[in-house]
Amino acid sequence: MSEWMSDREPNTEEEKPRFNRSKVVRIVISILVAIAMWLYVDLERAPERTMTIRDIPVEFSGENTTLADKNLMLLSGYDTTIDLKIRGPKRELVKMNRDNVRVIASTSSIDSVGVHQLDWTVSFPDGVVRTNVSVEKASLSQITVTVGELYTKEVPVECHVVGEVAEGYFTGDVVLDPEVLTLRAQRDDLLNVSCAKLTVDISGATRSVVQTVDVQLYDYDGNPVENSNIRTNTSLIQAKVPVLTTREVELAVEFSGVPGAAMNSIKCDITPKTVRLNGEADVLDSIDKLVLATLHVDDLELHQQNSYVVTPPDGTWLVNGNEVATADITLEGIEEKSLTATSIEFDKLPSGLYAIAPDGGLTVRLWGLSEEIEAVTAENLRVIADMSAVTGQGTVTVPVTVTISGFNDVTVRGTYELTVTVTDVAPTVPETAEGAAASHPAA
Repeated sequence: MSEWMSDREPNTEEEKPRFNRSKVVRIVISILVAIAMWLYVDLERAPERTMTIRDIPVEFSGENTTLADKNLMLLSGYDTTIDLKIRGPKRELVKMNRDNVRVIASTSSIDSVGVHQLDWTVSFPDGVVRTNVSVEKASLSQITVTVGELYTKEVPVECHVVGEVAEGYFTGDVVLDPEVLTLRAQRDDLLNVSCAKLTVDISGATRSVVQTVDVQLYDYDGNPVENSNIRTNTSLIQAKVPVLTTREVELAVEFSGVPGAAMNSIKCDITPKTVRLNGEADVLDSIDKLVLATLHVDDLELHQQNSYVVTPPDGTWLVNGNEVATADITLEGIEEKSLTATSIEFDKLPSGLYAIAPDGGLTVRLWGLSEEIEAVTAENLRVIADMSAVTGQGTVTVPVTVTISGFNDVTVRGTYELTVTVTDVAPTVPETAEGAAASHPAA
C-alpha cells in the first residue's frame, strides 16, 4: 500500500471545477425572461407618462386658397411654433416627435384685415391610437396672426449662364421652371421687386446641366431682396441648360418577309446616305441609324424609287432642317410566278360537317430567287383553310394560309381567302381525280 502511494506523483495544483453548461444556459434564459418582462411592464402595464415636444411649427390651412381668394394674406404669425406636453402610454409616446406631430390652424374664418385669434388642432402620426393620448399642456392656447390686404405681382425668372462647354459641344435654349413667379405681399413690399435670378455654371460640360435653387428675388438695381413678408407660388426654381452635340447618322430602308438568300438580291441606294443630327450626347449615342421605312415583300417591285421625308428621332433635330431622301430599290435575280393548288386542308372544321373546295383550287403568287422558283410545283404548296368560324352548312369564305416546303429562298406573296361549300354529307371523290377537289371531314 505504501509502495503504491509512493508511486503517485504529488498533486501540486488544486483540481479545477468542471464547466457546467446547463447552468449557464439557465442563467441566460433567466436574464432574457427578465428583460422581456421588464419591456412588457414598461410598455404595456406602466402608468401613463408625459413627453414634451418643443418648437412644433404651426401650419395654416387655407392660407393659399380660401384666404387668398378673399385677397387677404398673413402678415405676421405665420412663423409661430408651439410646445406641447403630451400624456399617454409609452408605447404611443415613442412613436411621436417634432417631425410627425402637426399643429394646424384654419384661416377659413378670417374675412377682414387686422389681428385675429385662431384655434388650432393637433394631428398625430399614423399608428398612434388617438384615444390613448391627450395634450396636457400647450405653450399657446390660440394663434395670433395679423392679416393684411393681399397684392399679387408677376415677375420673370432670369438665368445667367457662365463658363464654356467642352470642345465639340454647344448650348441650346435655357429651360426654366417656372418662367414667371407670382408674388404675394402688401403693395409696398412688392413695388421694388424686379425679377428672380439664378446662375448656372456650364464649364467643361458634355451633358445638359440642370440646377435647382431656392428663389432669390432682385430689385431694379440688381440687388437681392430679402423680405420674409413676400410669398411666392413656389420656393424652388429649376434651370436646364441643354448641352448639345452633332452626329452623322446613316439612313436605311429595312425589309421584312424576304426569304433566305433573296435578301442579298435587293439593292437599295439612298440619297443622301447620311444626315446630321443635333441633340444631347446620350440621346445621339443610342442612334446607330435612321430607318426611313420598313417594306414588306408584298410591297416590292422589280424596280422602284421611293421618296421619304426624314423624321429625326425624339429629342433630336436635323442640322439642315427638313430633308427628303430618295431610295432607289432594284431586285436582281428575283422572279415571280403563279401556281394553282388543288389539295386543300381544312382545319378546325366542326364535327359532322364536310368542306368542298372550288373546282379551280387556289391560285397563289410566288416570289424568290430565279434558280429556285422555277423548280417549285404545286406539290410543294401546303394550303390550310381556317374553318374555326364555321357553325353550319352553306357557302362560306374563310382565310387561308399557304406555305412552301423544300425551298428556303422562295415565299408566297399576298394574303388569300377561299370560298368553300360546307355540308353534312360526305362527298364522293373519284379515285381517278384524287386531290382534284379536296374535301375533308372534321377531325
